[in-house]
Amino acid sequence: MTNLTELIYPTIDLFLYDLKAGLGEEDPRTDENTRQFWQKIYGAQLTNNHLEQFKQAEIEGGDYIELLGSQKLKFFEPPLDGYFYPVQLGDMYGLLVDCTANFIQDYKFSPQPIANLSKIQQEIKAKIDADNLKPKLGQTWLIWGQLAADNQDPLATAKECYAQLNLPAMPNWDENKLVINQGKFLGGTVFDLWYLPPQSQQIDDGYHILIMLFPYNLKIDAIRDNVSQLYPQLMRLFAYRHKILWAYAQSRSLKSNLKQVFQSVQTTIRDLNQTVASGKLNINKLQNTLEKTPNILLKYTNNLNSLDDQGRTIKVNVGNYHKRLEKIKKLDSNSDWEFWQQFGEFTKEKFLEQIESDYANLSPGLRLMENTIQTIQGIIDIEKTKSDRILNQTVGIVGVGLATSQIASAVILTQDKPNPEVALNYRIEVFGLSLGIGLLAAVVAFIILRFGRRG
Repeated sequence: MTNLTELIYPTIDLFLYDLKAGLGEEDPRTDENTRQFWQKIYGAQLTNNHLEQFKQAEIEGGDYIELLGSQKLKFFEPPLDGYFYPVQLGDMYGLLVDCTANFIQDYKFSPQPIANLSKIQQEIKAKIDADNLKPKLGQTWLIWGQLAADNQDPLATAKECYAQLNLPAMPNWDENKLVINQGKFLGGTVFDLWYLPPQSQQIDDGYHILIMLFPYNLKIDAIRDNVSQLYPQLMRLFAYRHKILWAYAQSRSLKSNLKQVFQSVQTTIRDLNQTVASGKLNINKLQNTLEKTPNILLKYTNNLNSLDDQGRTIKVNVGNYHKRLEKIKKLDSNSDWEFWQQFGEFTKEKFLEQIESDYANLSPGLRLMENTIQTIQGIIDIEKTKSDRILNQTVGIVGVGLATSQIASAVILTQDKPNPEVALNYRIEVFGLSLGIGLLAAVVAFIILRFGRRG
């Protein structure tokens, strides 16, 4: 066995992040988020009493709250050497799952195979409730340990460590789509690896992995103390990172929804133009369309506002990310974390500019929908006015005919009364004659109204 395949105190830390409460989420949804988070730690043993106790530890808007209070950690059962460390980060939950390889007797000081990292990962996965392993906001895997010899190559060792992780569709170390950066911390070498999937996939299908390898000449106890001081800083830094990625993923979903709604509006406009051009307007159909468009407009407006909100979320978290990075640098004045600046710059250039461009391109659709609603309403009003005018004219013409008929009948009946024996025939003749006079009067009224309006 060569030193390239060994590490002293090989450890894996998994940073998991979940949404505590989303914008506008109601209490039942927030309660479910809380339950799913704590199930990662307690699994089927989680009770309602547990949840009530945990809620008492939360503070509304708390920036960094250790949710187990003075206990801080929930240790694994022996023989495993590990623990859970849950915190509240504002509207997020953060969970650190730490596990150290203790598969040899003197595991704290003696070298052991790097292959044991694979066993640690299996133990971590087994500890977390299977249905809730994948967090809503994202995760970061941190591998760290001490090199087993002075001449051990950090790069080759890091590749060996990376190969031990078993993650779905994880890119190979040498693939171009995997971003690899290198830095320094407390004399050790740091490798930062991340992969963002193409837009056709979910952004949480990507990976963020950190490998920290410390030199052989340092004391392992000092290394453990230094890393433990780094954990709270990394907990916050990775939270900002994953909140940025989550917000960008939300913005892609919102953009897709906006484009679908916009296409439906364009279809409505096209159909409306064809209907108007044909001259065959259907008031009922137009009214049905008008009833649907306000809901479409409301959905479009809400999605457009949410798209803008995601941009602001990214902007705030990018600022927090850079501030936290400056604090991390102060832990060791000789450290080199400059490569982490690249993620912040990438975020501003790629994510923020993309969202701002999408918002600018999709905003005119709001005005287009408002104009469409006004146009449909205007057409309906015009057609109703036409219908009302025709109805009024018809009533007027019929009224003239009926009035004239009544007058004619009255005049005729005031003449000399006929012989009672022929009274029925006489009245029938009078009725027919009055109808004829009324019909003639109605025709005259129609001609006057028709041609008089044109003049």
